[in-house]
Amino acid sequence: MKKLASLLLALVFLALPLLSACQSASPAETAPATDPVTAAPETNRPDDESKATGQPIVNPVQPKTGTLSEEFVRGEAAFALDLYRKFYQKNGKNALVSPLSVSVALAMAANGAKGETKTQLEKLLCAGMDADALNTQLYAYITSLANSERATLKAADSAWYAEDVLTPDEAYLNLLDAYYAAEVRKIDRSLAKPEQPVNDWVKEKTDEMIPSILPDGAIDEYTAMILVNALSFIAEWQHKGMTTWDKPFTGSDGKEKTLPFFSSEEYGYIKGEREVGFVKRYSGGTYAFLALLPNEGTKIADYIASLDGEKYLTLVNSAEERKVITVMPEFTTDSSASLVDLLKSLGVTDVFDRDKADLTGIGTTKEGYRLYVSDVLHKTHIEVTKDGTKAAAATAVIMPAASAMPVEEPPRVVLDRPFCYAIIDTATGLPIFFGCYEG
Repeated sequence: MKKLASLLLALVFLALPLLSACQSASPAETAPATDPVTAAPETNRPDDESKATGQPIVNPVQPKTGTLSEEFVRGEAAFALDLYRKFYQKNGKNALVSPLSVSVALAMAANGAKGETKTQLEKLLCAGMDADALNTQLYAYITSLANSERATLKAADSAWYAEDVLTPDEAYLNLLDAYYAAEVRKIDRSLAKPEQPVNDWVKEKTDEMIPSILPDGAIDEYTAMILVNALSFIAEWQHKGMTTWDKPFTGSDGKEKTLPFFSSEEYGYIKGEREVGFVKRYSGGTYAFLALLPNEGTKIADYIASLDGEKYLTLVNSAEERKVITVMPEFTTDSSASLVDLLKSLGVTDVFDRDKADLTGIGTTKEGYRLYVSDVLHKTHIEVTKDGTKAAAATAVIMPAASAMPVEEPPRVVLDRPFCYAIIDTATGLPIFFGCYEG
């Protein structure tokens, strides 16, 4: 039997997490007298007004590079929450994903797919939007995300191929260049560890938060291609100078552990039927941390199971420019998992079947073998502190080639039990990262 050549596509994102767990407001709880709540200076409020308006704070805008359609925003939100629900069911405690990372990785693969393989990917990624339209929308979305001095989002892409195994289709490479600005590089199999150049590239582009994406042995004599997208997001809070104090956090298992907490006044309050939450902006106002805290007595697993894209967008768009006192812990978490079974459960099956997969748009493989996806690996990392947030994510798609409200005291949202969190952009509310923290 002939050995299988492999095609590896990897997507790496480093980003600031936005989604935070929802929790009901606790009875009057404040920081210790020695660590007073830091008031947000009125002059630093995003709208620079002197009073809370009670109006929505997430207002869709037209990116400089084009118009984002309602279909795209709703489709991306649906994909993000569908992905996270399945990811949490499999990986549980403190699960974190980057929907944008996975979306871009699969979109790059979808551009080389044909027939039913392509249809399944398009249906999953953006409610049936075709790959050409998705390319345009993703390009408009990513290039519209602005940076400031203390909040930066850096994106980079590369395509690595082995010329003795794969002859890439020129039109495919041109597409990756046009929409993803992908650098084209050759795999050097003469190295003791041919994965090292790819891992070094990922490490650099993610500010060393993701030290590697490929395990030793991932590249062999049959490896055809590796597609990598890296996103780095590092941001400071808009309102600084917060202090920390130790406070108990009650995990999903009912056990308490002491964590450093910090507090501030923000202008972005969320009140839903099953949760409360807040929007806490990063410097510049382009990005924000979204926290959603389920009502007391609601298990975090049950809450996540009930949350879909439509409900998520409704909550984000309901955030009011109203003062809210936020209390949240500093935390660090990592996630790592294969997404194959998850994606199959979401309707993407043919791309994993060596007999049905049609990825002929990527190029011509050695001896005419057919490409298929053998694994989709996803890694994430996040650090949330009183100063700001750092986060990273990496997604690798591995492809072998086979032969076939009124004036009142401000509400409080205290994240001292399991909650969901997200890193969003404030123009669309879409999650760059989505996760939960359970202690």
